[in-house]
Amino acid sequence: MKKNRILFITLTLLTFSPSIQAGSEGELLFASKCAACHSTTRPKDMSKVIAPALMGVMRHLKMDYPNKAEAVAFIKDFTLNPTKEKAICMPQKIERFGLMPSQKGNVNEKELEVIASWMFDNFPPKDFRGMGQGNRKGKGQRQRGVQPTQNTPFLIASLPHITKTVQKNWDNSELDLSDKQKAKLLKVRQGTMKEVRAIQPQIKTLVEKIKALTDNNEKVEKIMPLVQEVATLKAHATEVQLICLAKTKEILSAKQLEFLAKK
Repeated sequence: MKKNRILFITLTLLTFSPSIQAGSEGELLFASKCAACHSTTRPKDMSKVIAPALMGVMRHLKMDYPNKAEAVAFIKDFTLNPTKEKAICMPQKIERFGLMPSQKGNVNEKELEVIASWMFDNFPPKDFRGMGQGNRKGKGQRQRGVQPTQNTPFLIASLPHITKTVQKNWDNSELDLSDKQKAKLLKVRQGTMKEVRAIQPQIKTLVEKIKALTDNNEKVEKIMPLVQEVATLKAHATEVQLICLAKTKEILSAKQLEFLAKK
């Protein structure tokens, strides 16, 4: 009798616990409203991916919006009113997948509140290290989904990506970032991404003009000013990247830098 009573109380608590209900409801809503495009697990075949996986989306989102309330507000706004300017991903991701269409009519704000809260609480997994980890190809082969170097906004594509390594190890106990360090790193990243995102579309537009002029057999004299504009923009983007790297290194300790160098 006593065991039955304990079991009844346990089941009652599980049934009516707000946190558990919210989590379950969020998961169910995500499955019915979002999972057709956004996978909750690491994709096995990147060639069949039609939208970024949830773990990657949330890793990038939390880098820009570490506060839950702000993250939830962003998800609600972007899902219903998406624009390239609001996007947290790099422009080449939008080029690959396209801008997510507005989900008006598919999901409402109340449902989005529940979905976004569940997403924030559960993704990315603590052991998540980035979509590229563990999927390396052999020498001379490029990972599927990785943009070729000619699409980079930087003059030097091979500069060390210490900021990406930091992101992949954000909650790694071995890196052991303090809250103060995380706040500083977020500020550096947000400023850097804002500038790079502003530069990249300009480069793309100029490159398209150069290609069109070349196809039309225009004189080199007419094309070169555009080439110089591209070079100037890429030089500025590279300067922004170098400043970002320098500021990131200033925030990290020697021990942390040594750890990242091994990754």
